[in-house]
Amino acid sequence: MIKFTDEEFQRLTAYISEGYGIDLSKKRTLAECRMSLEMEKRQISSLTEFLSQMRADKTGRLAAALIDRLTTNYTFFLREQAHFDFLEQEILPQLSPAAASFQIWCAGCSTGEECYTLAMLLAAYRDHGGWLPPVRILATDISEQALRVAMEARYPSKALEQLPEAWRRTYCRTDGTGFFTLRDDLRKMISFRKMNLMRPYAGHEQYDLVLCRNVMIYFNDAARKQLTQRLAGSLKKGGYLFIGHTELLPAEQTLLTCVRPAIYQKARRDGHEKGQRRVSGGIG
Repeated sequence: MIKFTDEEFQRLTAYISEGYGIDLSKKRTLAECRMSLEMEKRQISSLTEFLSQMRADKTGRLAAALIDRLTTNYTFFLREQAHFDFLEQEILPQLSPAAASFQIWCAGCSTGEECYTLAMLLAAYRDHGGWLPPVRILATDISEQALRVAMEARYPSKALEQLPEAWRRTYCRTDGTGFFTLRDDLRKMISFRKMNLMRPYAGHEQYDLVLCRNVMIYFNDAARKQLTQRLAGSLKKGGYLFIGHTELLPAEQTLLTCVRPAIYQKARRDGHEKGQRRVSGGIG
């Protein structure tokens, strides 16, 4: 394993923190292990040399490789099921018949299991007689490698065990090689885009539902505060934000109210919704 000098590690953590909001300060061994694989593949002997080549690389490929190595893309189908239950039981039945669309943003979609879970849930809701307007799902991530997996939508058959039997039978297609994919109409509900959550969102819309789950746990305090404000600004009035169950929004957040653990709502009007409590607590 290629070891970093103290100066190299400080340069790396500063670059990742300032550019992407990610806090690597307590993850030196993890960073060394992951970057060693990338540097050895490219026959680069030190982090200093890698960073120097990255700065000179006009294609951006080395910067993308750095992010792919240092970001964590752990996820699975139906992760934190309470969120999907709330969507099905509380949000969807209350949609107005006048709604022209239902817009969802999966911020930090990783390898796609989250957005495809949403697609299956929405299809099942409609198939069982529930009314829905046209649905659009935007799925974004900083990792090009994770997005490639998500767009291919091909997963090991073992992952089917996490899904309800009816979903497996109706929405999934095994290919006979130990993998499965999703039905084409579900895949067409989702648009994928590379996005750095710390950068301004050019042409970004407002959403009825935003999922940014288990993302902020990797961010520094300043980045968490900035991202929270941006996520709140991306919601329509009355829209919902789902975060990870190990996360809390900053106490000074005033735009959102807590509805359930890890579920927040933007007020439909000035002030907070009746029966909801204001966000409180520190950062998880």
